[in-house]
Amino acid sequence: MIQGRGNKVLNKRQEKIIMYMHDNNGWIIGKELARVLGVSDRTIRSDVSHINEFYKDVLIESNIRLGYRMNEDNFQSLDIETYGVIPQTPEERCIYIIKELLFERNEINLTLLQDKVFVSGYSIDNDIKKIKKIIESYDGLQLIRSKNHISLEGTEEQKRKLYKELLESEIKGNFLNLNKIASFYKNFNLIKVKDILQDTFEEYHYHIRELTFTMIIMHIGIAIERIIRHNYIRTDRNNDELKISLEYKISKTFFEKLGKEIRIDIVEDEVVLLALLLLGRRSTVYTDRVLLCQGDCSISSVLTEIFIDIKKTFGVDFSCDCELRNGLETHIRSLIERYRNNVDIDNLYLQEIKHNYPLVFEMGVRACEELEKKLNICISENEIAFIALHLGVAYARANSNYKYKVVMIHPRDEAMSNLCIEKILNRFGERLEIIEHMSFFEKKAIAELKPDLILTTLPLKHNLRIVTEQISLFVNYEDENKIFKVLNGLDKVRCKDDFNLLVLKLIKKEFFYVHVDADNPVGLITKMCNDLYEKGYVEEAFKSSVLQREKISATSFDYGFATPHGLNEALINHSALSIAIMDKPVKWGNYEVRFVILFAINKDDYKILKIFFDWLSNMVSDPDQFSRLLEADSYREFMDEVLK
Repeated sequence: MIQGRGNKVLNKRQEKIIMYMHDNNGWIIGKELARVLGVSDRTIRSDVSHINEFYKDVLIESNIRLGYRMNEDNFQSLDIETYGVIPQTPEERCIYIIKELLFERNEINLTLLQDKVFVSGYSIDNDIKKIKKIIESYDGLQLIRSKNHISLEGTEEQKRKLYKELLESEIKGNFLNLNKIASFYKNFNLIKVKDILQDTFEEYHYHIRELTFTMIIMHIGIAIERIIRHNYIRTDRNNDELKISLEYKISKTFFEKLGKEIRIDIVEDEVVLLALLLLGRRSTVYTDRVLLCQGDCSISSVLTEIFIDIKKTFGVDFSCDCELRNGLETHIRSLIERYRNNVDIDNLYLQEIKHNYPLVFEMGVRACEELEKKLNICISENEIAFIALHLGVAYARANSNYKYKVVMIHPRDEAMSNLCIEKILNRFGERLEIIEHMSFFEKKAIAELKPDLILTTLPLKHNLRIVTEQISLFVNYEDENKIFKVLNGLDKVRCKDDFNLLVLKLIKKEFFYVHVDADNPVGLITKMCNDLYEKGYVEEAFKSSVLQREKISATSFDYGFATPHGLNEALINHSALSIAIMDKPVKWGNYEVRFVILFAINKDDYKILKIFFDWLSNMVSDPDQFSRLLEADSYREFMDEVLK
């Protein structure tokens, strides 16, 4: 229990209320909070009152209609320590459990887990089922339950593979989304700050990579927040030589413009820090070589060791990312300065990263453990989150896909339009960016923007050669399907050469079958696998691997097709797609199937295979196109239809 303020104490339940409210980051009704903690509404009211009395401040706000909400300003000023983040959805709990098993402990006590995440044993049982489903495609990886404990068994190689794929799913481009970043700042408009910085760059004809720009905006946002709170950082890296650099002039001009816009003090040390950030690795020319607190190894050599450790632990290789190395070197110099001057800094991203990006945060923790050993200092969670930001952006940068540029045409109804845009970005933000909003069609302006796509909520005809799709302001399921199809169409056009080469490479005439008469999936799979083995495309054991995968869960879908595949890519010598079209459907799991694609794909073709999956998804959702494929009488007819 927490004790203080005379004889008053907080019990465990009240501590949990603080943690839960802090993580929830919004209003929550009393009944929901009572359900989570297994108590009555009256008990919650009493606990909230006791918590506020304990801290002699309104830590938790109350509203008859909305319920309860954490007062984040008071939370920060009271310097309340939290002990981790509470996962609040089944998906978050699954990731939390997997992360604990991968990095924190060999096994988890399920009773303690229920108490920690505030759910019942029934919910934990469902989470375990979902985790087993998540890991079923990882060869040899198993979630073992023994009495009241669970553990993750399997090779380190498969565990790292699981981590990397969860990491990719976790990030989804969010580290590069400025609108999302801007939502963290309540005291000023970060998008306006971005515009001022861009204007300053243009004034000095200064060019910087778009992805680097995002990280710089993050740093500037945090700096402004510090200045507003009069929490300044001091640096001893200011000198006359630095002041004649172009980067210093840009930084000085930017802060002068910013001071006029949002009325903040121009702090010389912040000007210097931004200049050093713009200089990146070249900042060492203007500052003394920073040595670690003990020994004489450089920051660069420490980062090399950190990258080796991250690759060994997580299977993620940052060794060739010069931009990440430069950014971390600059940041670590500032970190050392803050430590030497006993300066603590807030990080608005801390809870966001811990809650929504636990795997990225875990990499930051690992990196900072190495830094602590070399620097002989203690690194706070706020500093860890900054390091994690660098790593997250680097990973997103390395895995970012091309985003289509979109012009939105919608009426000047701000509330409805914002809702429409928010839905589009939430659903398709990793595939498109909205570069302009218009209330009516402006041919010249749109032509100059050169968008890939126009999305309009109004009927529209024009003669520009730009794909145009009309949707409703409500962005319902039908609208989402329209956008999905048009994006897939753009993918196919943009990657047409790659797609055609892929199809010709993988779909071979000797593995194409029409008018097939099959009694059951096993017989058809056996025939298709045997032919691949005889031609040397797969090992003999590949057939058993495919059949084993079918036993776990049938690979059939309700559109009438199946995609059998193996569990072990090591059994594949050369990539191929074996295709069978049956005259009569065969019962395959829960569905009647006429179209079968047997996948035998090795690692080298994984990336380009995404193009094929996009095509497949689009094709099966178009009844006319799917019907034409099923009617193909020969390999040539089939290929002509695919390559249209």
